[in-house]
Amino acid sequence: MFKGEKKVKQESPDRLNRLVSGTKLTGDLSTNSSLRIDGEVEGSVVCNGKLVLGADGVITGNIHATEVELDGTVEGNIVAETLLSLHQTAVVKGDIRTGRLMIEDGAQIEGNIQTGDTSKGLKTFKKNKRKSGGKDDLNLEQEKMADTVY
Repeated sequence: MFKGEKKVKQESPDRLNRLVSGTKLTGDLSTNSSLRIDGEVEGSVVCNGKLVLGADGVITGNIHATEVELDGTVEGNIVAETLLSLHQTAVVKGDIRTGRLMIEDGAQIEGNIQTGDTSKGLKTFKKNKRKSGGKDDLNLEQEKMADTVY
């Protein structure tokens, strides 16, 4: 390596976080790298990379990630900044906001879907500092959207 050159930091497979089948996590989960979940999470998941939910994986809580690939079940709202891929076995019970959406035949969705520019309101997973009856910003924003007449 020559003086003055910078090393390019690439996402290595070693930086992939995994929650294996048979593991249950209760509480919020946050990571700055990619994440694969084959177990169960009861709480919100924030991933500054790609989130993959395996066929046996279950998330009961909100998801906010750069990219999301689902084979399992999600009971909560999803914000995928760039792409949300729902495979044949995916089940989503909650609202979806994503830049792009890919749905395979057989995937199930029970909720509202918003695609396109996700830059508006992406700070929805930060807790609201004012008293909001235990609701996070995403739920408050959705209540406001529900009142909007199109």
